[in-house]
Amino acid sequence: MEDNQQERDEVLIAFHEGCDIPTRADVERWADLHPKLAHDIREHAAVRLAMLADTIEAAAELDNDMIARAGSRVQAAMFAAEADDRAAEAVAAPVPTLNEMLKRSGLSQPQLARRLPIERVVVADLFAGRMSDTRPRFSIAISRELGVSLEAFNVAHARVAMAPSLGGRAKAVGQPVANQRTFEEIVRSSGMSQEEIDYWLADL
Repeated sequence: MEDNQQERDEVLIAFHEGCDIPTRADVERWADLHPKLAHDIREHAAVRLAMLADTIEAAAELDNDMIARAGSRVQAAMFAAEADDRAAEAVAAPVPTLNEMLKRSGLSQPQLARRLPIERVVVADLFAGRMSDTRPRFSIAISRELGVSLEAFNVAHARVAMAPSLGGRAKAVGQPVANQRTFEEIVRSSGMSQEEIDYWLADL
């Protein structure tokens, strides 16, 4: 029992040291690496982000956009933390990749994009691992179209985000670096109308 408690403390300390302001991708990646502690990791991330949001709201000199961004991160973390104990089981059990989920659904990436509906580039970046985080509305919609649980989708996304594709030709010299962006950055640069952008970035 003491060994388990020590392992838990060490993992949570390492998580906070490595992710001072944890994103959704950070939370799911660490939950994937430590499935037995997935619930603790999600809870601690939510508490940490809530504390940061309170600090931001208390600082009068910060603008509303900064407060809104902090609130969105808190919501995303709380959304993940509300998953029940089945989330840990989903991480521990074999979970198909995003491409396997797509194949089983009988859809192509363009077809999936049309059904959501959302621009194809957003779906393409997701499957290439170039999307560092997701939003609850997007995660729920895409997991529904793929016919998988939200927990399984989150695990598959966390795994592909750990090894993003380059999305172009590798450099001849040096280590190639993938261009990974946030969901908000991808959506805002996708070419969608402002109304569509607002829809996908809005809180549930």
